[in-house]
Amino acid sequence: MSTAPQGLVLILAENGPAIADDRFNDWYNNEHAPARLTVPGYITATRYQATDSQKPTYLTVYDISSPDVADCPEFQALKHKASDNEKDIMPKIQFLSRRIYQTIGAFTHPASVPSSFPGKYVLTAELEVKPEFEEEFNKWFNEEHMGLLEKVPGWLRGRRYSLVTSTGRGEAVGKPVFKYLAVHDFDNGDFLKTPEWAAAIDTPWRTKVMEGVLGMEVRQFELNKIMEKPL
Repeated sequence: MSTAPQGLVLILAENGPAIADDRFNDWYNNEHAPARLTVPGYITATRYQATDSQKPTYLTVYDISSPDVADCPEFQALKHKASDNEKDIMPKIQFLSRRIYQTIGAFTHPASVPSSFPGKYVLTAELEVKPEFEEEFNKWFNEEHMGLLEKVPGWLRGRRYSLVTSTGRGEAVGKPVFKYLAVHDFDNGDFLKTPEWAAAIDTPWRTKVMEGVLGMEVRQFELNKIMEKPL
């Protein structure tokens, strides 16, 4: 019986001017990500491209069985098996941020079925919260916010994570990574324009909670490619 993934590896990347888009995506889709899916505990890889005109442009999420497998010996061994192509590309990537997360919650729309996932669109929300506000923040997110998002047309599911560790290359070095992450799947790209969305982000409880938020970054992406673990 399969078990829900208890961790996530999230990659934000911008190839930059030194690597053509076609070369970067061909390498990522046909070499880099498939190699990681050979690692025990790496379950799926899903790639997205930004729709919000912000950078980094590319998002990849790997569902993993637990955060412990993210940097396991089998994963580390991939570095020694890297092709000449990968060795040439990696140092040239303009921005590469790799984060490892622990799953802390998952909420699914009652009408969603497994074939609904991943959604065509995702919204990611990263937040840093004052320690004294964390309990109230999590209570609000779980008890009010997710219930209101369920009413937004096209919302399929929301998954919550807590940061374990992060590393960066290029322009990502030194850039802060916030503790909390939410990943929301949608099948409707216009969800931000709906009154239900407006209602979900405008409540007295949310206003109170946001007083304790030190930083927040919200991004929007569209599904690019789904990769399954090889049999």
